[in-house]
Amino acid sequence: METEIPVRDIMTRPVITADVDLDILSAAKRMGSANVGCLIVVSGNKPTGILTERDLVKKIVAQAVDPRNVKVGEIMSSPVVAIEPDASLRDAAALMLQSGVKRLPVISNGKLVGIITDTDLVSGSSLGMNEILSDLLEMHREGIHFEQPRGMVRGICEVCGQLSDSLESINGELLCWSCRDGNR
Repeated sequence: METEIPVRDIMTRPVITADVDLDILSAAKRMGSANVGCLIVVSGNKPTGILTERDLVKKIVAQAVDPRNVKVGEIMSSPVVAIEPDASLRDAAALMLQSGVKRLPVISNGKLVGIITDTDLVSGSSLGMNEILSDLLEMHREGIHFEQPRGMVRGICEVCGQLSDSLESINGELLCWSCRDGNR
């Protein structure tokens, strides 16, 4: 039987924070200098929200807003979805999946003690978490739509297994010239 790994064993600490009244430009600089993808937003040392790279792109850059004139508290995501340090990694993954978030502040007795990300979960995963991690990764994967190859492409023929410079899609299979001639 799997031993449940607690969040506290893989969480990152200390957590980089920002006050709700910090301007966005300063917050972005703080994220850059700390090489982090988010800041936990605090008000009086109490976590009240999270500011992510996505928030910066969607709410500031894409809207061409001057980051010096906007406060962190105005664009942060709130309420913050958090987890306790004694919760298991499985619980953290399930909460991320259910909430649609990639980062969870770790809070103990109302105090911010760490942060755990979806990447941390992958690195700290143990046997038995494959299914939930797979779901979590699928949830965060960008929508990729593959088109049928058009014209000639290079690759391995799906019938004979030979490398070819002139594969063509026939009935959903990539075929070399000799297999195409035999299948037409």
